[in-house]
Amino acid sequence: MKLRFQITKEKEIRFISHLEYVRTIGRAIRRAKLPAAYSQGFNPHMKYSLASALGVGVVSYAEFVELELAEPVNPLAAAEAFMKALPRGIRVLAVDAVETNAPALMSVAGGAEYRVTIPWTWDIASAVDDFNRAETVMFEKQAPKAKEKVKKIDVKFYISNLSAIQREHETELHFHCRITHNGSMKAVDLLNALNEHYGLQIPVEKADIERLDLYRVDELGNKWPMLDSLFEQG
Repeated sequence: MKLRFQITKEKEIRFISHLEYVRTIGRAIRRAKLPAAYSQGFNPHMKYSLASALGVGVVSYAEFVELELAEPVNPLAAAEAFMKALPRGIRVLAVDAVETNAPALMSVAGGAEYRVTIPWTWDIASAVDDFNRAETVMFEKQAPKAKEKVKKIDVKFYISNLSAIQREHETELHFHCRITHNGSMKAVDLLNALNEHYGLQIPVEKADIERLDLYRVDELGNKWPMLDSLFEQG
């Protein structure tokens, strides 16, 4: 049996690393006394994982933890115990249970929804229109762990459409980003690409980035929730 939890990473902890976030979840699982399964060998590890890594500084309401169990439990009782064991900044929003041999959540995540709020009010309408009409928008970034190499990204492969709402003191961008088995694209890279291609001066370092949803995508492009929720909390 595997439990799947939808949890948050809220503003007060958004600057902790992904590794520390994962460790915090592991400590909470132990505090909640959930009967986690462990790997075999001289250095056994608890069998739990996250569906998709989140960048440092990004807030999320759609993180998903998958925990393999050594014995069955009541999912609702487990969610309550887990929620009480989590620190401030992480909440349980939903839970479901699947068979141990069910595909890993990491393998089924197909897309994510983002909102980016920037204290910046330049007219962005024409740039958004140009981006949405473009077939390709190429962007180069330094490749991880390779100081002198760059990675070329076709932004449009990951983000097909962008919308913007401008208010008196801020601009809000909204988009969906594809997730593939080879990876995805960071919201901050989209902002840098917009600056580079359309002559904008978005203050990227001041952007408030939120992941609103993570979902599955079927062969027809239809979006489906990651969980068949047994428990939900607003």
